[in-house]
Amino acid sequence: MTETGDHHHRADVRWTTHGVAHIRADDWGSLGFGQGWACARDHLPTLCDQIVKVRSERARFHGRGVDDANVASDFGYLALGVAARAEALRAAQPPWVAEMVTGYVAGCNEALAEARSAGTLPHWCADAEWIRPIGELDYYAYLGDLGLLASGRNLAGVLGRAEAPGPDGPVPPSPMSALGGAAGAAGAGASNGWAFGSTATASGHGLVVANPHFPWNGEARFWECHLTIPGVVDVYGGSLVGTPGVQVGFNAHVAWATTVSGGNRFTLSRLDLVPGSPTTYRFGDEERAMEPTTHQVVVREHDGQLATVERTLWRSHHGPIVNLPLIGWGNEITFTYRDTNADNTRLVQQFLEMDRADSMDAFQEVFDRVDGQPWVNILAADRTGRAWYVDSSPTPNLTPEAQARFTERVATDPIAALLYDARVALLDGSDPGDEWQDEPGARSPGLVPVARTPRLERADYVANANDPFWLTNPDEPLVGYSPFHGMERTAPSLRTRQNHLVAGGLARGGQVTVAAAVDAALDNACLSADLLVDEVVARCRAASTVVVDGDELDLRAAADVLAAWDRRADLGSVGTCLWREAMAGYTKADLRGGGSLFAEPFDPDRPIETPRGLAPAPAAGPDPILVAVGRALRALAHAGVAIDAPLGDVQWAQRGEHRIPVHGGGEGEGICNILAPTGALATTSVEPGPAPLEPVPGRTGETGLAVGGYRCTYGTSFFMAVELTDDGPRGVGLLAYGQSGDPTSPHHVDGTEAYSAKAVRPLLFADADIEADPELVRATATTTWVG
Repeated sequence: MTETGDHHHRADVRWTTHGVAHIRADDWGSLGFGQGWACARDHLPTLCDQIVKVRSERARFHGRGVDDANVASDFGYLALGVAARAEALRAAQPPWVAEMVTGYVAGCNEALAEARSAGTLPHWCADAEWIRPIGELDYYAYLGDLGLLASGRNLAGVLGRAEAPGPDGPVPPSPMSALGGAAGAAGAGASNGWAFGSTATASGHGLVVANPHFPWNGEARFWECHLTIPGVVDVYGGSLVGTPGVQVGFNAHVAWATTVSGGNRFTLSRLDLVPGSPTTYRFGDEERAMEPTTHQVVVREHDGQLATVERTLWRSHHGPIVNLPLIGWGNEITFTYRDTNADNTRLVQQFLEMDRADSMDAFQEVFDRVDGQPWVNILAADRTGRAWYVDSSPTPNLTPEAQARFTERVATDPIAALLYDARVALLDGSDPGDEWQDEPGARSPGLVPVARTPRLERADYVANANDPFWLTNPDEPLVGYSPFHGMERTAPSLRTRQNHLVAGGLARGGQVTVAAAVDAALDNACLSADLLVDEVVARCRAASTVVVDGDELDLRAAADVLAAWDRRADLGSVGTCLWREAMAGYTKADLRGGGSLFAEPFDPDRPIETPRGLAPAPAAGPDPILVAVGRALRALAHAGVAIDAPLGDVQWAQRGEHRIPVHGGGEGEGICNILAPTGALATTSVEPGPAPLEPVPGRTGETGLAVGGYRCTYGTSFFMAVELTDDGPRGVGLLAYGQSGDPTSPHHVDGTEAYSAKAVRPLLFADADIEADPELVRATATTTWVG
């Protein structure tokens, strides 16, 4: 063992079934070292690639990219300032957190040195220049980027194109591709979390189900681990690749799930520009000049030569200017953005303090004292049977008058409504009345004080499926909060309704066990089918045919398939694809009861029961549901998917050379267990994947249907169900895409095979259980790399 600075790092690592790493050390620095070392062995290219991104070097190593995407990303990250803030982020850490981060970086670099020496880097990047040791400040820049996962990082492509109009007129608007996952990631993501209390479980102890839905490639994957410093911390769960600690998991006292919050982590503000001066904007009675900054990035041109590109980007007093698709930066208006997580220095500490909490009281106290939660809801339960929900994610603090204007704007302004549908809040940046308000008790200026964020403790259950907080438990709706936490008494998604029907039904039975919770979470029942399919079958049989774009289509076979369907998205389910494609003919508003699908509209006093029933056919013109079924028939025919094909024959995950059939579905089905070809959260990784599938003519990608079916890349990730007993935590789970990012590793495949079979395994926490695992492998990690 050699020395890195003043640190000596040593950690003992044991791997159990499916490559789960159990890491034990005597101090925080060594624990970080062991975690970084073990994680990098599974995901080193991903970590190195993310450092390239935050250093604004994508174009240097990978060229301009499609639509100059890499150039825009590099400039966008300079505008975001994550690298510029890295030193301040490091300085803000408590010493023990800083030690863990230092150790984590050293562990990553140790894994790189070993891989270089052994020649075990993946072939596609083995000789890449960008596979290189990670600097500590660069790693802090990456942690800053993680804080922006549900906000600014998704705007990098439009921030990096925000050049001011010149003598020749405005620069072109950003391409739609520049938003990447901005709308989705700023929106809800897709995850489920249930926490059951003492009146719900058979034992009276707390029990938690975590089912985060995340991308199956890139940096937003979870990595499963167990971290121990004897007498200090002992925590098991999922950690986002490249991050210290555990973000979703359990210790001996508390377990918790996370779901992406439905509130607003940033605001977009419209600026009215001064005529003749597009870099000057009105603010009340004032005229304010924007602040320019000229940046440079290095670009690898098509001939392989490196060139320096210079671009001047601009800021208002709110924050950076953005160049929105379709709108751009004109001579009359432009847009600027402000982020609640831009100066969040407490993210790592927040989760590490949660990891070590020894009671529900201690767990709750972390949120008020540290106040570093970035963008997730927390659903927790403890050994005594207390179940708790909180969304302490940082939220813009506006006056009641500004909140009322915002609510009215969403209701009457089509652009504001479209943006809000993607969970983007639009303000009037030229109106001082729309300024964020400073208030004592807030982590940073302009934020809602953490004491006024939504929270609820119950003895039965709390649940969330990415809709706003108000329906955490339908028996006790949460109201009276800012609309920037989420709109109250608004229609939930079908998935939220199904989560409450399933979790609430279990809780009311009072006999919840780990096994029962797993069966319910992976049941794959489709709420939209339960609500509508009988009426749809009857309508199809009565009509027998429908005309779609001039073609007459026979509906009788479709009716027979839907009538026989088990209304699930299991591997053997026949009819899921047809129903999925039919529901794709309806908008999100339709599926929430605001359009032409349901007969009985949404009732905020009956939010789980409504909307319901199939809307009557119109007196004149085509029947929308028959047209939707007809379009589904045509789409499946173009895709080469038979309407009576079992789901497992046409829905799969590609894990290296292995095609593995997978169950699960999408939002249109109203299913708890999401698994789909597309999702809300975006990955920024350059990792290679399988060749794109041929698109289906006339489909816009709502379901991800392609020729051949559905190749899934998004959904269930680290799944767990854990009960906190007097004899320690008892739980089962799986990591649906496997522990390793290397397509040649058995741990790239085994998790998906387990998911396909719904074969959860014990989550080994007790030392005796770890030692008894038949696949146990052990090693000692020590520092040999010196930076």
